[in-house]
Amino acid sequence: STRRTMGVVPGAVPSPLHPLPATGSPRYRNPGVKPGWYKARQRSITPRQKRLELALWPLLGLTLEHGKVLNLDEAFGRTAPRVLEIGCGGGEALVQLAAARPDHDFLGVDWFRSGLCTTLGLVHDAGLTNVRVVRSDAARLLAMGLPAEPLFDEIFVLFPDPWRGSTERRVVRPETLLSISRRMRQGGLFRFASDVAGYADDVESLVQSQGGWEAVPVAQVEAQKPGHFRPDTKYARDGLVAGRTIDDICFRHCC
Repeated sequence: STRRTMGVVPGAVPSPLHPLPATGSPRYRNPGVKPGWYKARQRSITPRQKRLELALWPLLGLTLEHGKVLNLDEAFGRTAPRVLEIGCGGGEALVQLAAARPDHDFLGVDWFRSGLCTTLGLVHDAGLTNVRVVRSDAARLLAMGLPAEPLFDEIFVLFPDPWRGSTERRVVRPETLLSISRRMRQGGLFRFASDVAGYADDVESLVQSQGGWEAVPVAQVEAQKPGHFRPDTKYARDGLVAGRTIDDICFRHCC
């Protein structure tokens, strides 16, 4: 099998990540419309995070401007193999990967301001120069915020929100996967991990139905490519402690 499944921690009591509602709320069915609580969360940053944002965003943050696309060679000051993490959160995975591969450039995208502020602090504390972050909806970044050409050698989606009851909002959906394909360089890797039962199956089916990808054993990739690991993060640890299994899948862009 090309998939890697990590088992539960001994003695853990299985627990679902989110209770599944009886019916999905129609308010959340349109991925182009943000739920009301998105705006409230944008204002929820601590004084320390505000200081980090003021000091470090001009150095490490990229801002999308209407009608313009990001110039990543200019942003990083060099041309190098490039990795995108969709939903970088607080930067735990991004920083581990960037530290392990200083010859690669890493771009993290997330919508939540507080997580990006935390990421800025981690990047600064680690002394990394090969990380940039952008505050945006990932689908919007992929569709309109980047040049219409292959840009990335690897794209990570790690432990995304399953949007139970409103699966139309999932980050890996047909239109975003098409954008990922168009921004992926030949031979580039798309890596996905989740502790939500059935989520990896859904992504696997979607990737196979779209074509242009071939499944690659996760263990083989990590054994053959130094630094190409799935980082250990709080989401992964919490999932194992709660008794859930983690599914890792990987696909190579072949055309």
